[in-house]
Amino acid sequence: MKTFLKILKWIGIILGVLILVLVIAVYSLYPPKFDAPKVEITASKDSAVIAHGKYLVYGPAHCAECHIKVNRKDLSVLETAMQTQPLSGGLEFTMPGAVVYSGNLTPDKENGTGRYTDSELARLIKYCTKPDNTLLFPFMAYSGMTEQDVTAIVSYLRTLEPVKNTAPPHELSFMMKGFVVFLFKEPFLLETNAPKSVARDTTAEYGKYLANKVSGCEFCHTNADMMTGKMIGKPYAGGQQTPPATEEQGVWVYSPNLTPDPETGRIYGWTEEMFIQRFRQGRMVKESIMPWECFKTYSDNDLKAVYKYLQTLEPVKNEVKEVVVREK
Repeated sequence: MKTFLKILKWIGIILGVLILVLVIAVYSLYPPKFDAPKVEITASKDSAVIAHGKYLVYGPAHCAECHIKVNRKDLSVLETAMQTQPLSGGLEFTMPGAVVYSGNLTPDKENGTGRYTDSELARLIKYCTKPDNTLLFPFMAYSGMTEQDVTAIVSYLRTLEPVKNTAPPHELSFMMKGFVVFLFKEPFLLETNAPKSVARDTTAEYGKYLANKVSGCEFCHTNADMMTGKMIGKPYAGGQQTPPATEEQGVWVYSPNLTPDPETGRIYGWTEEMFIQRFRQGRMVKESIMPWECFKTYSDNDLKAVYKYLQTLEPVKNEVKEVVVREK
């Protein structure tokens, strides 16, 4: 009996030491750091560059969707807010074990983007990495964006009126911090070989760039491992399960299949004009995580490019019967 108790005692001691080591490791390694590549750019004062940056922020890159504070449970107000509210951040995102807040994109020098040089801000956008190499919470995935487009975005952000707004600090449980530390050791969907620029036209090649590197369509419409963020399904075959944009409990959203499969492809048989018109209609499913308020401002030519790209995909038979599913 004494031997058994001694064994239990040592097991308890070993477990206690292991737990202590784990706690120390998590708190010493959080937030994680990444030595991201430098992005040497200078903001432009050219009106055309600034206008393109604004178009990206409020359109294809959908920055405004997260950096304007609105009630996520009533997204009907977002479109109006995009026309009237500043990009001062503070929007709350609730998930299991964490509450995170979007940052202030106005050039306020205390809590906004005015704290950073042009190159530091560009690096933050592309690689989610601060000047001290601290990684942001893994939300943005713009490492494949060209320096040309990042320069345009930075140039536009520099023209905004500074707004003093300090977002609350992120609230992460110990488990979530451990999740971030051990699974996100680099920026989300990291890419380090993006071209400096791309030709803006209506080709499928440009549509591929817009869809995959600017708007993030591929990630949402491809099944991914929610533990790592790595895509594991056939490109654009849909079926990825995510919480709804409204953050309603017991509700799940499934992305539709966008491949040109004649039986299960959601947009199979659509003409180019039908594709464009669907974007102009904006949000029709309130739970959808697609940033319709921004995407409805996509230009006709850019939508033509995206449409052409989607027609080049491998057809995949994957039926997604319901986009919104409520648990019973």
